[in-house]
Amino acid sequence: PVKLMWHRTDNFRQGRVHPMAISRVRATYAGKNVLAYDQRHASVATDFSMGFGEILSATLATEPLGNLGYSETVFTLTQNVPYNFGPVTQLINEAYNYDTFNTGSTRNIYSPDVCTATEVTVDQLANAMKLDRYLFRRQFVRDDRLKAVLDAAAKAGGWGRSTLPAGWGQGIAIHREYKGAIAVMVEIDCTPATVNRPLPDGISGVTGPRVTNVVVAVDVGLPINPKGLEAQMEGGAMDGIAQALTYSLHLQNGHYLEGSWDNAFYTRQWNAPLSINAIIMPASTTQPGGAGELCVAPTMAAVACAYGAATRTVPTTFPINYNAPLPFTPLPTTPSIPPSPTDGLSKAY
Repeated sequence: PVKLMWHRTDNFRQGRVHPMAISRVRATYAGKNVLAYDQRHASVATDFSMGFGEILSATLATEPLGNLGYSETVFTLTQNVPYNFGPVTQLINEAYNYDTFNTGSTRNIYSPDVCTATEVTVDQLANAMKLDRYLFRRQFVRDDRLKAVLDAAAKAGGWGRSTLPAGWGQGIAIHREYKGAIAVMVEIDCTPATVNRPLPDGISGVTGPRVTNVVVAVDVGLPINPKGLEAQMEGGAMDGIAQALTYSLHLQNGHYLEGSWDNAFYTRQWNAPLSINAIIMPASTTQPGGAGELCVAPTMAAVACAYGAATRTVPTTFPINYNAPLPFTPLPTTPSIPPSPTDGLSKAY
């Protein structure tokens, strides 16, 4: 008999991951009007070979051009620019065959990358026109449900408060998906004392900026389980914070350097927001929509916008610490796990 063991380190280095991507945006404006908006999204191919859960669609996805057709369909049905920006085009191009990298429909598929690129650009348009970033969105948003959640998040989050300390920033973003509408507003602390704060002895990780407050306003049409929806928004917000600030994989020599959650730096307790407020909007239709990972994309976008406001920069690489020196020592590749400790109570991997 042979026993195959798939260790967590192998899972990180060989398992399915969100595909690497780049989004380029060109927005044309004159005076106080946006005349056109073009977005080109390119990424490693997303593996849709699981189809829709049955053999026919799964087989079709593995045929030549089949997986690309799935990608274009999913992209077209899920991605949108929720603003009156004149003619809008959004196109996707995926490199490599679907089975070159172990990718999958993870973390909201295309939405975090596309939405973040859009919302960072929206901030730049507002700044170029010398308009408040929230009021700019409110002026151009083309959906009443989105306008309602935008207003709710801005009001509850205290948008534009004059007492915001130096080195802090606010960001706000909207998103439409799953037949729902959502707005997220965040505040972030980018002061040196916070960015450079040390961790207790024996704890590995990174600190960096800290999101201090998150306000989510979500309209899913007809909410069925408000408490469950609230929890879903909180979890999605933690995902979005991680993708904007700390959570990533580094590809080198055919494998990822990260070998555990300890290395990948998902949002930790010391970087979790001090306050998360999820506002469940009253029913706006008689049909329930979905929640899924609806909160991931606008949270990542709002954090990116807040970071840009706090540091007076335009963030373009995510997470923002991706190009910093590795704050961990990569685990070996042969074997993929270190030897077991002799004293398992005082030291664990």
